[in-house]
Amino acid sequence: MAATLTASARRIIVRTGLLAIAGGSAWTWQRHLATSLHHTAVATGLALFATCLALALFNSRKKLPFLPLLRAATWTQFHIYAGWFSVLLFLIHTGFRWPDGRFECLLASVFALVAVSGIFGLILSRTLPARLTQHGENVIYERIPALRTKLQRDVEALVLKSVEETKSCTIADFYAAQLKAYFDRPRSLPHYLTRRDAPLKKILGEIRLLERYTNEREHAILAELTECLRAKENLDFQRAGQGLLKYWLFVHIPLTASLLLLGAFHGLYVFYFAGGLR
Repeated sequence: MAATLTASARRIIVRTGLLAIAGGSAWTWQRHLATSLHHTAVATGLALFATCLALALFNSRKKLPFLPLLRAATWTQFHIYAGWFSVLLFLIHTGFRWPDGRFECLLASVFALVAVSGIFGLILSRTLPARLTQHGENVIYERIPALRTKLQRDVEALVLKSVEETKSCTIADFYAAQLKAYFDRPRSLPHYLTRRDAPLKKILGEIRLLERYTNEREHAILAELTECLRAKENLDFQRAGQGLLKYWLFVHIPLTASLLLLGAFHGLYVFYFAGGLR
């Protein structure tokens, strides 16, 4: 644990140092442009747009793994550092204040959404994989619906077998009243984000209570049902976690594309309609 904490602290120190150096360099550059009567906003805007464009290329790199364009891990680190640096550039470009014009406010809002969604994705990528591994067996995301259907059929077959072998409807009645709804649909994403496992604990507690009124064979069937419950819980957790890792990009990428389009339009307006370099 100590080694892990030390490694984490080292990464934080390195990243903070790099961002401080980058931010200081950008600020010094901005002050130099201002004192030399250059158009500071134009220069920082171009730098910001170029950084955002480079960040957008990261997704293209992931879709072309066969090209010798550095390792994906290297691109990921670049994406993280460049993302934080773009926030610094944005603050310098806007003079550390919120813009006044409608279009500028729209552009700043989209940038803020891109930044927030990027930070959210970074947090997910750093926390969810470990939780998915710790929770249970990792399952390929696309196979989860089929596995859930098979598990439900196995449970129903197990319940029918209990009736045939024990000549009792105790487990069947319990399944109809307590378990069928649980196996019919996956648990919701907020359930796992808040780490709420009370419903599963409640069902497992009711199974333990039911064991007091069943025979040895029914005990064995209830034990199998318990394992099926845990397997179902893991499938739902894998579905929620892996789905979140996959589908947050459906927010981040369209926002990034919108930002680039708005930024390009903003740049053209400055250059051709507002005399950006004159």
